[in-house]
Amino acid sequence: MSAALVSVIMPCYNDGRYIKEAIDSLRRQTYSNFELIIVDDGSDDSETVSILSTLNDGKTTVLHTNHLRPAGARNYGIERARGKYILPLDSDDTIEPTYLEKAVNVLETQPDIGVVYCQADLFGEKSGRWELPDYSRRAMLLDNIVFVTSMFYRSDWETVGGFKTNMDAGMEDYDFWLSILELGREIYQIPEVLFHYRIKPVSRTTSFQESCPQVQQIYRRIFENHKDFYKNNYDEVIPIMRDALIEQIFLRKKLETELKMVQGVKNIPILGKFIKWIIEHN
Repeated sequence: MSAALVSVIMPCYNDGRYIKEAIDSLRRQTYSNFELIIVDDGSDDSETVSILSTLNDGKTTVLHTNHLRPAGARNYGIERARGKYILPLDSDDTIEPTYLEKAVNVLETQPDIGVVYCQADLFGEKSGRWELPDYSRRAMLLDNIVFVTSMFYRSDWETVGGFKTNMDAGMEDYDFWLSILELGREIYQIPEVLFHYRIKPVSRTTSFQESCPQVQQIYRRIFENHKDFYKNNYDEVIPIMRDALIEQIFLRKKLETELKMVQGVKNIPILGKFIKWIIEHN
């Protein structure tokens, strides 16, 4: 049997200074049967435009869109992909040489699995292990623990209608994984660090995480998109959310106690301000 084709979908917006690293990590893959589809989503940076103009070859296709944002750009690329499997890879991140091979092997040998990802680390403005919980369905019911650079079936993407573009502030990957779970598929985490996530000074993710109303709005939208899924998992969801709420209450009490202790110590005002900020934004 011939190896299944993997389509790597890479949205790019003014990431010329990083994209070569991302592409080089693909060229080092031990699994050779892949295509790279770069979706230039309206870049106006001269360095990025220049680099992208040199990349069309037998294994790489550069498409052009006009500010569809990450979810729309990924959908645009996947619509034109030929692969059985899809792996989104942002133009500022990288993967280890064996990621494609190991992810394909899981999907080819375990038909109940619909999504494969791995452990990850951070680089750029912050480095070290990305401390995400090990995968569990229980954790996934509460919040997203699976990053977008995960491999899945193109046919499943078609079945669920792709990434929802109304998730304009982010979390479209979480919404998408819930759609895959609704199909009865499972998610598998390779127990190795095979993905490297770049931390920038400012990004869409950091902006999203700093706005409480925006976070609330997006999570309400996720609930509306998956009402039946949450209803069907009611007996699991309610205890999980109750436990999370109790944990946050105790964390707040602990921080308030620490703030009271710090307020009486004149020589560390910065620490007091920091703890106060955490309480106010928690």
